[in-house]
Amino acid sequence: MQRLALAAALLMFVVVSASAWLRLAAPRPPCTDWPPCRAAAQASLPAWPVLAAPASVGTVRAVHRVAASAVLLVLLVMLALIVHALRRDGASAGVSVPVVAMLLLALALSALGIAAPGSRASAVLLGNLLGGATLLALAWLSWRRLGHAPRLPRGLRRAAGTGVLLWLAQFALGAWSGSPPREGTMAPMLHLALAFVAAPWAFALGAALHSTARRAEGRALMSLAAAQVLLGGFAAALAAPAPLVWLHNALAAAGVALQAGLATGSAEPS
Repeated sequence: MQRLALAAALLMFVVVSASAWLRLAAPRPPCTDWPPCRAAAQASLPAWPVLAAPASVGTVRAVHRVAASAVLLVLLVMLALIVHALRRDGASAGVSVPVVAMLLLALALSALGIAAPGSRASAVLLGNLLGGATLLALAWLSWRRLGHAPRLPRGLRRAAGTGVLLWLAQFALGAWSGSPPREGTMAPMLHLALAFVAAPWAFALGAALHSTARRAEGRALMSLAAAQVLLGGFAAALAAPAPLVWLHNALAAAGVALQAGLATGSAEPS
């Protein structure tokens, strides 16, 4: 179960990163004065050559489909193992609810992909983004529980939960900001404003873990928060080049998952 949970998390990271690549492969408006440039309609420039090359897009789309299908298969196997454990001795290793939630979410995302293939509608964009990031976070959380990660004090667990919500909001606002501009949208300004809360919050949480048994995760979270600030700053200064934006997106998903893992501890028999 622990290996399957880790496989699900890694596969979902591939899915989320591939989705970001495919979004950024489309032509995007220039952005020399971010964030105002994303709040007004402008003509699109050609897509970034590396991301938009037909061979790259085809490969990434195939990887996305294979990884998404593999996640669903892994979750079905996990559910079968849980059912077997329940029948045998009434124990499910404390991961029944997360696994069922992940499976339902994966099925919902599959249905959304079938119902609206290639859609760039706002509801579809946000559904895919938040659904994918949440599934990744749940998979990582399950892996940490099954790996008997030391339980943090309640205050730190609550701080990590708040960090998950802050970074999920940042994740959604960032992608919304990079989508085709809508006249008068506040998403870019909200993304910038929330960065002054989400990044310091994660950095402070990581620093607070220095005296706990999970200090390595704290250092990783501090590094992620610092990297996000640098990437965001460079992306804004350099007219939002797609490779930097893609990396910014991928690390945001990793930050959501890492903080979700900090919000839990060792699994308890249920």
